[in-house]
Amino acid sequence: MALTTEPLRILSIGAHPADIFDQSGGTMAHHVSQGDHVGCVVLTHGARIHDKVISDEMHRRNEVPEAGELQALMNERADIKAEETRAACRLLGVEEIYFFGADDAVLRVTDENVRQLARLLREFRPNIILTHFPRESDAIVNPHAVTGQIVMAAIMLAGAVDPGDRNPPHKVAQIFYFGTGAAAIPRREVWDADGGYYNDVFIDITDVAHKKVASLDALESQGYGGAYARKRIETSDGAMGVAAGVPYAEAFISLRAETHYTLPLTTYALDGARESDHEKIGRVSYRIALD
Repeated sequence: MALTTEPLRILSIGAHPADIFDQSGGTMAHHVSQGDHVGCVVLTHGARIHDKVISDEMHRRNEVPEAGELQALMNERADIKAEETRAACRLLGVEEIYFFGADDAVLRVTDENVRQLARLLREFRPNIILTHFPRESDAIVNPHAVTGQIVMAAIMLAGAVDPGDRNPPHKVAQIFYFGTGAAAIPRREVWDADGGYYNDVFIDITDVAHKKVASLDALESQGYGGAYARKRIETSDGAMGVAAGVPYAEAFISLRAETHYTLPLTTYALDGARESDHEKIGRVSYRIALD
């Protein structure tokens, strides 16, 4: 059976405001451009994560504000992050975004988190979910991994009825886990030696790399704009591109093996087989102007 040509419904689910862009911004832009319905979910408010006030300025103080003042400041920073996230989504053509507002202090797989997400899945009815790998890093306290675990539990619950939700059950056709951080390259911790997971899907984002950079530029409070955005594209998406045989790529780990009627062969594989070594090096070496 051939690949489906009907419009898809895709939901990218991140632990923090920047994750959906950092991990799948180019992929989302592609699907929006071909007429698919793309939405995003941010589980935590992310006020503690890389915020230039909460996590940076407070780090250098001798004493942080008292509880009420600090909470008010965190609420303010969370609102700023949410507005930046909306702006970044608009740059990719994504208009539907859901903020769960969970505290990013300690993220856990709780009944409340799972049921809230399961209800959204029954309402949005995605065919494809993009999210964090449930065993990323230590898979215990890592909020990315916990998010992946919440998503998997919610997918299972969404496939059944739940009293109080009038939407019918919904099953997701495929899940693609963000490859960066889960199966990219060995890093610095003992957890990275576990699993042996590998990226098996690469999306060529060369033509929309500038859009991904623009979305990261919008995340000013995160510190992801400017130099970091450009370094991120070159070092991570560039490295994934080299692995995929293109200038820039996003990598994913698919949950389920795919079934085909005939053996699948992409145009990328066919064209690559017809190139000489130097032709391939020259093509992959292309660097987009990001300034």
